[in-house]
Amino acid sequence: MDHPGKPPRFYAPGLAPALAKPGESPGQADPARLTVPLPPSEGHHAVNVLRLKEGAAVELFDGRGGRARGRIEDIRRGHVVVLIEHPGPRRERPQPIVHVAFAVPKGNRLDWLLEKTTELGAASLRPTIFDRSIAGAEELSIAKRERWFGHCVAAAKQSRLDFLPEVAEPAPLPDRLSARGEALGLLGDLEPDALPLPTALGPRRTGQEVLVLVGPEGGLAPEERESTLAAGFLPVRLGHTTLRIETAAVAILAAVSALSE
Repeated sequence: MDHPGKPPRFYAPGLAPALAKPGESPGQADPARLTVPLPPSEGHHAVNVLRLKEGAAVELFDGRGGRARGRIEDIRRGHVVVLIEHPGPRRERPQPIVHVAFAVPKGNRLDWLLEKTTELGAASLRPTIFDRSIAGAEELSIAKRERWFGHCVAAAKQSRLDFLPEVAEPAPLPDRLSARGEALGLLGDLEPDALPLPTALGPRRTGQEVLVLVGPEGGLAPEERESTLAAGFLPVRLGHTTLRIETAAVAILAAVSALSE
């Protein structure tokens, strides 16, 4: 997606020191703090893909609500430094805050899940290991998860988002259940006792976070479903068709966001 008239965006996790402090206008920021290096992958994209030169206008975001505008000040062997001209204040993540725990699909289906859940504003993505999971150790390796985060960054840049999801380490289902905390837990389900999503969201408190759990296409094992419900998760349905993992994750996330407006 192109954005005519707007500068290209780059992910800069080191942006924080260049942002205006709370109560400080951008013009009051300390000039000594206003240069930010781009990560190597972002510098490569700026110089070798977009062919940007020194002096080119850019916009930076740090994935945690920080955004700033500036110009490329220095390019050396792919090392790109941006001079910040317009630092902005850090924003709070928009409500609702929704986390997505999911069985990991393979290949392009996973890529699609990562991109679309990022676009929809997921606060975190939590790969979860079920009895019937199909993804093996190779698909869950550190190197693969670094690639996952790259898909999230690309989606945020295209959508001009200021927030990235946290990509958690893979964990077995019991760990996900015990870590629910105060979040409203929702289990994507097709059993007869599954609730319409609006009904499940009815008792949600203002500002309460939501944890969506999407299992493998073979479904949760009976004991897994029993333990998930015992942990306080509510079974929910969207229609009466069996959805693929990535479709269910995106559909429930989008519906929760829309119904929480």
